[in-house]
Amino acid sequence: MPSPGDLLVVGGSGVVGRRIAEQLAPDFPGRVLVAGRDAQRARTVAQQIGHGARARAIDIEDGASIEAALEGVGTVVACVAQREMHLLRAAIAQGLGYTDISPRLAFWEGVEQMDAEARRTGARIVLGAGLSPGISNVMAKKLAASLGSIERIETAILLSLGDEYGPDSLHHVLDAVSRPFTVFEHGRSREALPMSEASRVRFPPPLGSKLAYLFPWSDVVYYPKTLGARTAIGRFALEPAWAGHLMSLVMRAGKQNWLQRPEFAGKDRSAIERLKRLYKSNDWFALVVTAEGDGRTAAMSLAGRRQAAVTAAGAGEIARLIAAGEVSQPGVWLPEQVVSPNRFFEALAELGYMAREETASECNDCAARASAQ
Repeated sequence: MPSPGDLLVVGGSGVVGRRIAEQLAPDFPGRVLVAGRDAQRARTVAQQIGHGARARAIDIEDGASIEAALEGVGTVVACVAQREMHLLRAAIAQGLGYTDISPRLAFWEGVEQMDAEARRTGARIVLGAGLSPGISNVMAKKLAASLGSIERIETAILLSLGDEYGPDSLHHVLDAVSRPFTVFEHGRSREALPMSEASRVRFPPPLGSKLAYLFPWSDVVYYPKTLGARTAIGRFALEPAWAGHLMSLVMRAGKQNWLQRPEFAGKDRSAIERLKRLYKSNDWFALVVTAEGDGRTAAMSLAGRRQAAVTAAGAGEIARLIAAGEVSQPGVWLPEQVVSPNRFFEALAELGYMAREETASECNDCAARASAQ
């Protein structure tokens, strides 16, 4: 059934959140709420979006503020970094629809308990929207259907220093490289360093072959459970290539705390801002998901400019599915469990993002791309 009430876009005046609100407003006139700590900024953005969009103040670290902001809301779209799960738990308690563009792995540690509570209250929670997790998960589902089963799945993402991204996105990447993580390979877990074990990945034109390093993208965490994969790996390529190489050297030298310095991760971020200006003409992104099963290999890819825009396109479509009642089963879900790939990619194509699928017969060198070590 549809989610009655408004759609609350938390962080709706940010880089991605604003785009999501703009995407949803024409389909839900008068029901989109641009929410954030800065109420005046939210009002300005809501007025610029039009279609009856309104503003609402929210502090996601304040329980009373969250309760007030959820008044009359049916669907929540979280586009902000969350240290705690206050917003998610409030949405579950009130039986709302909810999705999040960057769920921390910690959110999934208690997923069984949250799932049971969501089923009790009627909440429909899709953890992971946007590029990865989000679009990558739906690609994985489509590939699983094409192959019949999945033994190995790999997500490779290319991002550019010159692209537009907010402080939360930067913090997410720098936080992810600050510690070892678990890789699930051949049915067993092992510890690995982020930005290690480089492998060449063939990204769509005009990008071509790039070195991509192991990286803890959130989408691969649950593939062994949701898709039955015995190997699930994430990789990250950074443009320009020297930046990825430098991060890899820093990690191998055990100097990852260097990346937490104020000029990179703090309020200053002067080094990052200088690099963004220097490489502003390079704003390419790419996503490649490769799967192996039954002795065959298939892949899907998506490439373009301004990853914030495609992240918003994917998240906006998942939010629309929740608000329109097309995600109807209460519980806590991953996108590959509840999103229909065909309709999803049709919606992205209508927004100008064409995903390309290489079938098992066409993907002549996907296996080498997926398994090269």
